[in-house]
Amino acid sequence: MKLVRFALGFAFGTFISRILGFLRDAVIAYHFGATHVADAFFIAFRIPNSFRRLLGEGGFNAVFVPLYTQALEEGREREFLSKVFAFYVLVNCAFTFTGVLLSELIISLIAPGIRDRETFELAVFMGRFLFLYLLLVGLSAFFMGVLNVRGRFFIPAVAQGVFNFVFLLILLLLTEYLGYVALVVGVLVGGLFQVLINLPFLFRDGVRFGFSLKFDEDVRRLLRRLVPALGGFGVNQLSLFIDTFLASFLRTGAISYLYYANRLYQLPFGIVSVGVANSLLALLSKRNINKGEELTNAFRMVFILTLPASAGLFILSEEIISVVYERGSFGESDVLLSGSALSIYSLGLVPFSLQKVMSAVFFSKGDTKIPVVASLLTVLSEGVFASLFAFGLGFGLSGLPMGTALSSLVGLGFLWLRSDTKPDFGPLYSSLWRVAVVVTLMVVFLIELKGADISPYLKVGVGVGVSVPLYFGGLILLREDLALRLGKGFVEKLVNP
Repeated sequence: MKLVRFALGFAFGTFISRILGFLRDAVIAYHFGATHVADAFFIAFRIPNSFRRLLGEGGFNAVFVPLYTQALEEGREREFLSKVFAFYVLVNCAFTFTGVLLSELIISLIAPGIRDRETFELAVFMGRFLFLYLLLVGLSAFFMGVLNVRGRFFIPAVAQGVFNFVFLLILLLLTEYLGYVALVVGVLVGGLFQVLINLPFLFRDGVRFGFSLKFDEDVRRLLRRLVPALGGFGVNQLSLFIDTFLASFLRTGAISYLYYANRLYQLPFGIVSVGVANSLLALLSKRNINKGEELTNAFRMVFILTLPASAGLFILSEEIISVVYERGSFGESDVLLSGSALSIYSLGLVPFSLQKVMSAVFFSKGDTKIPVVASLLTVLSEGVFASLFAFGLGFGLSGLPMGTALSSLVGLGFLWLRSDTKPDFGPLYSSLWRVAVVVTLMVVFLIELKGADISPYLKVGVGVGVSVPLYFGGLILLREDLALRLGKGFVEKLVNP
C-alpha cells in the first residue's frame, strides 16, 4: 500500500531529524536553561522556524504538489519548475529582507510583554540575523516538494536532521567561546547544509530547470491557490504566536517552558500527522485513486500511532522532560513546569493530527478556502480559551496549552462537517476498538511504572521498551491488519531506507 510506504519514508526521516533536534535543544537547555537568553532566542527563531513549517510542511507543498504532478504527467516539468522557482525565490527574498528591516517592530508585536526587559534587545539582535534563515528554508521546502512528487520522502524529511546535526555541532564547539552568538551561527550554517543535502538526489533523478520570469497561467494558478493556502497554514502557525504573545506577560522563562514542552509534543505530531497528511496529499493528487479508501487508511494510521503516543506523553511527561533537558542550567523546578505543559499539550495530539489529514483532502482538490476557515476558527478559539484559562481562571502557564488542546476539536469538527469525503466507519471502528483495548493495558502499566521508586531514565527506558512491543504485540494478537502492514513496511524501510 503506497500510503504506508510513503508515510513511513517521511516518518523515518523525520524521526532522525527530531532525535537530533532534541539533542540540540538539550544542549541549549544545558547552557541557557529557561533564562532571558533562551527566551530571546526562542522568540527570535519563532518567525523563521514557523516559515519552515509553513513552507515545508504546509501551504506551499499543499498547492505545489498537485500542480507539479499535473505538469509532470503532461511533459511540462522543466518549463513549469523554471517559472515557479523564479517566482518563489523572488517572493521569498522580499519576505526575508522585510523581516530583517522590521525586526524590532515584529518582536514588539509577537512578544509585547518583554518590551521593558533585557530579553527584548537581545531578541531583536538575534532576529535581524535569523531572518536570513528564511531564504535557506524556502529553497529546502521547494526541493522537498519536487522530491515528494517523485516518491522520495526520506531525504527531504531528513534534511531537517542535517540542519539539527550541524546546529548541534556548532553549539558543542563554539558556545564556550561565542556565548549566545553560537545560536545564531548554528541556525545559519545549519540552514545552508539543509539546502545542499537535497541537490545530489535532484540531479540523480534528472531534475533540471532554469530561472524564468514568465508570468503565465501556471504561475497565476499557483498564486491563486497559494495565497489562501499560506493564509490557512499561516493562521495555523498563529497558534504558536498566541502562546508566545500570552506567555510574554508571564514570568521570565515561560516562553522557554512552552518551547521545550511543545518540541516534545511535536515529535509524534511531526512524524505521524505530517507524514500521513503529506503522503495522502501526494496520493489523492493522482488520478484513479479511491479517495475514501485512502482517507480511511489515513485515519486508521493516525489512531494507531497517536493514541498510544498521547497516553505516554500525558503519563510520563515530567520523566521525559527530565531525561531530555534536566542538566546544567535546567533544574528540577524547570522540569515540573515544562512537564505540566507537555502533559496538557498531549491531549490535542489526536484531533490535531486528524485535522491535518482532513485538510489534505481539500488541498488535493484545489480547495484552499475551507482549510483556511478551519484554521482560523481553531486559532480564534485557542486565543479565547487560552486567555480564559491562563488569566481569567488563574491557571497561568498551564492555561496556555489547555487552550491549544481544546481548540483542536473546533477545527476538526468544522472540516468534518464540510467534507464530502468521509472515512468508512466499518474498518475505522474495527481498528479503533482494538487500539482502545491495548492502549488501556498500556496505560495501566505506565501508571504503575510512574509510581515506582526508580530514576526518570529507567522509567522512560522501561516505559518505551515495554510499551511499544506490548502495544503492537497486542494489536497483532487482535489481528489488526494495518498494524501488520505498518510493521512490515517499517522493517523494509530499515533494510532499504
